[in-house]
Amino acid sequence: MVYPFELPTTSHLSFQTVLSSRTHPSLPQSATTARHALRLTLKAHNRLPCGPQRDSHLTSVLSAINDYLPHIVALAQGLNGKPIDGTADPAIPQIEQIEVTQQSEFEPEWRATLASSSISLKSSRSTASRTRGPGLPYELAFTLTTLGYVLSSLARTGVTRTLYASATPSVEQRTTALQTATKHLLQAHTIHSLLSSSSYFTTALESSTAPDLAPASQAALSSLALAEATLLSVLKDDSYVVACIQARNPNDKDWMVRAPEIPKVRAHLFARLCIRAGEYAEQAATGLGSVGAEGRRAGIDEDIVKYARVLGLVARARACRFFGVDAELAGKIGEGIAWLRVAKGALGLRSTAATEEPTTKSRGLSKLKQGFRERREERRMEKSAGGERLEKGELGPGDNAGREEEGRVLEMLETKWTRMNDTINTQLIPSSADYLANLPSGRDVLPPQPAFKLPSLDELHLGQMRAPPTEAELSPGSDIEDSDVESPEEKAPGAFPERTDSAYY
Repeated sequence: MVYPFELPTTSHLSFQTVLSSRTHPSLPQSATTARHALRLTLKAHNRLPCGPQRDSHLTSVLSAINDYLPHIVALAQGLNGKPIDGTADPAIPQIEQIEVTQQSEFEPEWRATLASSSISLKSSRSTASRTRGPGLPYELAFTLTTLGYVLSSLARTGVTRTLYASATPSVEQRTTALQTATKHLLQAHTIHSLLSSSSYFTTALESSTAPDLAPASQAALSSLALAEATLLSVLKDDSYVVACIQARNPNDKDWMVRAPEIPKVRAHLFARLCIRAGEYAEQAATGLGSVGAEGRRAGIDEDIVKYARVLGLVARARACRFFGVDAELAGKIGEGIAWLRVAKGALGLRSTAATEEPTTKSRGLSKLKQGFRERREERRMEKSAGGERLEKGELGPGDNAGREEEGRVLEMLETKWTRMNDTINTQLIPSSADYLANLPSGRDVLPPQPAFKLPSLDELHLGQMRAPPTEAELSPGSDIEDSDVESPEEKAPGAFPERTDSAYY
């Protein structure tokens, strides 16, 4: 339940042609070299097919960003004349004073992947139009935004690889994967929060048309990352979802030895945490939907807006499920069933009681239809996660917020509890009409995160940049091509090279 962000790409930019440094003459050229490596890495990432290859390449993108970010921060700080928001404490003296002079105006180009007019990787790999922005603030903001997307993608990859592996993970493996994913999401949250609140970015990018960099977008992305991190912190101890995934794993053989363990949980606490996650998701959906309303910027792609809305519904449904678990643990199984039906109603699912037929034959047919529907939904989710084009009427990215998994858990619990109530307890199931409207307030589980600190160059690298650039550094390689995808003129892998003369050997 982490959104699959598409990473942006950028065009060629030579800092040494527009910036100069009296104190560190090699800094602009070194920044150009690091940017060149990042640009090639982003292009290579988008050319990879969706799946394990692209997921494994995320670490290379992260390394390229971490190598480039200190250089662009040093340029921005030297041009600004003082530490910008997000750097170290201004009271702490710097190792070296950097002076940067701008020789001419320039506008870096980046592709806004959240724009409603951009072409998504789920439908095509064509190049979308890029947007331009004013100078270093735009360049630094888009680099940080890309870093936030990479961290969210790493969190998504870690969760899916662990929970949906062919071999059922152990409790320690699941806990480690979810804690690492939560750490990535919290770091992405602090990055987007810095971009939405720092006056250095909000003032300089006021005239930018890129919807990704709008303060409302960055604030919404910050809330979205916090919602996802809160749900992952609950999922770490949610044995019901794990048992449901394990039951659908055809390679799992643990059922031959023992049934899945579902220990008692702090159900009431988890319910309030899920409510808080739903509030964050609703804030994100509202913020993303408001971008572009003033007409200056393009709107946000409906995929991520829909995802945030569905994530809020899933969080509230999960809260209702935990209230039902709390009631069932207290011996109130009738009230627990009512809570499950409230949760299914929040997700737009019909209750099992409404679809049961009076005869055995009808029940068998209903079960067969339900199994067919679940298999069809799984195939659609695999296509959506793999970046394939979805047919008309199929599930889209907004449904990839954990809705199907939560629906299966609710179905499993309602079937089990209804059978128990019909044969053993026979408690009256109360009306669930007012349950959803009377939910308590949410509660935060994650501590307040410290502000994101922009990285800086160390003393050794700054000392090396006091020397003028060498001839080899002045020609780091060709970086003029602006295409984000393979050119049709490029040779296919394994093709014979063109013959340059008439000699045969």
